[in-house]
Amino acid sequence: MLKRFFTSAYISLGAMVTILSLSLSAGCSTQNQNLCVDKFTLRSIKIEGNDVAMVRGDQQKRLYGAVSIAEHKERIGQYYLLRWNLYNQPNINPDSQWDRPVQLVFRYKQTATGSDIKTKSKTYPLGTKQGKWAFNNIGKDYATGGRLLAWRADLIYGGQIISTKESYLWSK
Repeated sequence: MLKRFFTSAYISLGAMVTILSLSLSAGCSTQNQNLCVDKFTLRSIKIEGNDVAMVRGDQQKRLYGAVSIAEHKERIGQYYLLRWNLYNQPNINPDSQWDRPVQLVFRYKQTATGSDIKTKSKTYPLGTKQGKWAFNNIGKDYATGGRLLAWRADLIYGGQIISTKESYLWSK
């Protein structure tokens, strides 16, 4: 009786591991994406309770080093992390010398500016194949301009747009 129980338990465990590995392989983080945009909004300086560990961790990361209440309030806002890579890109010859510039362009609309489009960009040195760029709408910019309503991120290699990500509210 116990042998049958443990055998079925091992089969169930094996099936669960297989299902879990298949579901994880279908996620965003394992796919080769040229451009990913991660967003986090810090709405309050109050740290969340124990029931939401991921949010609490992000809050502590953003508030790290701020000592006074004024410093904490300066960190309230929106945080965007743009991760990009040019590996396995069909438009780029893998044997190329990577002699073209890489640029990330982040366009956005804020609450206070309405339909006006603001632009921030970062250019990387020649030969760079992957990287990260953090764009933060915090402090005075967040207090006066408000939150970002819509955004669009472009990955440009040698003047050619390789990949684009945009928010749902971005109008074409």
